Amino acid sequence: MRLLAFLTLGISGIIAQPVTMRTDSVAKLLNEWFVNGTAAGLKAISYENRDGQHSPLNTAQYPLLQVFKGAENDKGAATQLRLQPTLGNCSMASGATQLGCLPRLYMMDPGGNRFLAQQYLSNNLFIYPEHQDYDIGANGIGANGIGGGYGDLLPLNTPSLLISQGSSGTDQPFLQALLSTAAAFRPETQKLLIEKRLLMPTLQSIFRRSNKMIQVPEDYFTGKAHPPVFDGTQIDEEKMVRIAHDMTPEKIPPLVLLQVIEESKIEAGKNFFELPGPYPWQLSDTPVSIARILRGNEAEHGMLIGFEKTLNLTKSPLQMRATVLQGDPRFVRIESAPGGNVMRLRVRWQPPVFTASGIRSHRIDIGIFADNGASISAPSIVSFYMLPNEMHFYDEQGHVSEIHYQTHNPDFGLPVADTDPRWVKVLLAFSLKDTNLRGRLLDQILTPAERDGLQKHYLALKPQMDALTAAERDDKRKEEAAKLRTKLGESIRFALKTRITEKAELTTRTTIEKVLHAIASFHPFYLGSQRELDALASTSSKSSAIADVRAELHRLIMQGVLVEHASGQIDTMSPPDKLSLGERYMLRGLNLTLLSQVLFPDVLERSTAPAYVSPRLTTPKPWRDVYRYDPDSGALQGWIRYSGARIANFDATGRFQPDGPKGKAVPVIYAKDANGSLTWQPQAEPTPVAPK
Repeated sequence: MRLLAFLTLGISGIIAQPVTMRTDSVAKLLNEWFVNGTAAGLKAISYENRDGQHSPLNTAQYPLLQVFKGAENDKGAATQLRLQPTLGNCSMASGATQLGCLPRLYMMDPGGNRFLAQQYLSNNLFIYPEHQDYDIGANGIGANGIGGGYGDLLPLNTPSLLISQGSSGTDQPFLQALLSTAAAFRPETQKLLIEKRLLMPTLQSIFRRSNKMIQVPEDYFTGKAHPPVFDGTQIDEEKMVRIAHDMTPEKIPPLVLLQVIEESKIEAGKNFFELPGPYPWQLSDTPVSIARILRGNEAEHGMLIGFEKTLNLTKSPLQMRATVLQGDPRFVRIESAPGGNVMRLRVRWQPPVFTASGIRSHRIDIGIFADNGASISAPSIVSFYMLPNEMHFYDEQGHVSEIHYQTHNPDFGLPVADTDPRWVKVLLAFSLKDTNLRGRLLDQILTPAERDGLQKHYLALKPQMDALTAAERDDKRKEEAAKLRTKLGESIRFALKTRITEKAELTTRTTIEKVLHAIASFHPFYLGSQRELDALASTSSKSSAIADVRAELHRLIMQGVLVEHASGQIDTMSPPDKLSLGERYMLRGLNLTLLSQVLFPDVLERSTAPAYVSPRLTTPKPWRDVYRYDPDSGALQGWIRYSGARIANFDATGRFQPDGPKGKAVPVIYAKDANGSLTWQPQAEPTPVAPK
């Protein structure tokens, strides 16, 4: 049979064209199955490129594939549904602080999310690179102050498209794998999938089940299988085509279809503060993707979700399951009854989490799956996004106690990659012994054995660093320099993962982070060392150090955390032992600036600007709100707003109380000021009209 298949395919164009002209093991399987009549091939599938052939599929390798040819200037994100089953790609994007990647454009618009769902449920699926929207780093700072990432900027997770890690061209492995999988379906299975518009949900299920990150079946119900962005090196194309080829119509997975039945409601001016119009909190309401921005001041957000419309071709009983794919499960409650058609979610705002790849993310993802006994669906996903420039705090009763609307960048400024040569300078800076403030702090935080361990690693890496530096200075040694850089990077990675001492639990990296955490968390740091820190700032290698520290002090003074006396001495407004969680957090931001700009300016590269968030999602608010509750009933009474070095009282409905918390309340108008920040003012009372 193998010989017959080979001979049949060898007579090009006489008997049949192959599925693919590739010669790898997957191609051989596809062509053999196709000749035997057990694989449908690609006659019913179309391919569309939308980047002007910037990252084109080599369509010559797929003779039977239909190629959609649009107008020459029709580029960018797809805007129209294709009637034929279509797999496509578009390697186009702008910078993170501009419009970002194409998926983020869709995601920040409820209409965009509706279109994505329509594509998904109409046999259309596109692959787009993330470019700069899903990378390690904060505020775009990396080596030498440039080239870093912004963390996870995607406001939701959805199965309606695929996002590849990286930039142009990283979409190609996904295209290849999905085309192969679509071709591997049995003819009757592919035909039914297309008729029922289940082709893309089924491809998503197979793609995610086959990911190399999946080691045991339970992993499919975790974030390992369903990140918002996928690494092309984790694709197992052969596993995908084998699952597809084994799938009979009776094994087609279900399609989870969601709808919101009821949920917590929040009101502008009462629960959140934005300009009217362009800042929705309900980002997506589609059958496969529900997304909310947790921009409100409610204690928790509740949602009742129904899934009785879930599609199941086998008609066998379904088992539904919901799991937290990303986020802290302590702040997520999922309630459902066995065999029921509804599920209640209760979610609380939570601080950012780090993904397995080290990317900071401000999103909770909950995957909802259906199992018909033969196959498990791709997830439909409910996402909750926390604006990165906000920080919420809670009291012991679970009430919101404080909200900051322009919080600091929480990053330390350490090298982004664990192979970055800058780590050698970090090791030197943290192992040097001195009598200055930095040296005294290191003596207090590190044990002698830990200091010796850091110095040992530095001395071991220094010869390699010197050799690399010498090679990079010589234009004739570029190839040698590249090899030396790779070798040094491997040595640095090993050193950072090594225990700092034989009996220690901390690694070299976590020992360095211990120092930074200790200093950042020491709230009276600047207050007790103001004169010495100011002197160090004036001699810092970063010319902006004085201005950066002063800007952070000014922000804390304006928001009622610090006060500056006529003598220039800085103190906290509240007694040190009465500082709130929010005030301590703001002081931590000051300490992070002191670390990167004053204490370790040569090795820490950190943006001192507030944490970046897309201006399409929010308007900057230079204030913090501290909430007041009735001590007996726990009912919300209102809040105190600290802004511009003044305080303002508001009642529980968001009205301004100019005479204090027990005085008359008047409505408030929000507008944008000349600096682009949100501001507010009392609404003028209507002028009485005398009767004629």
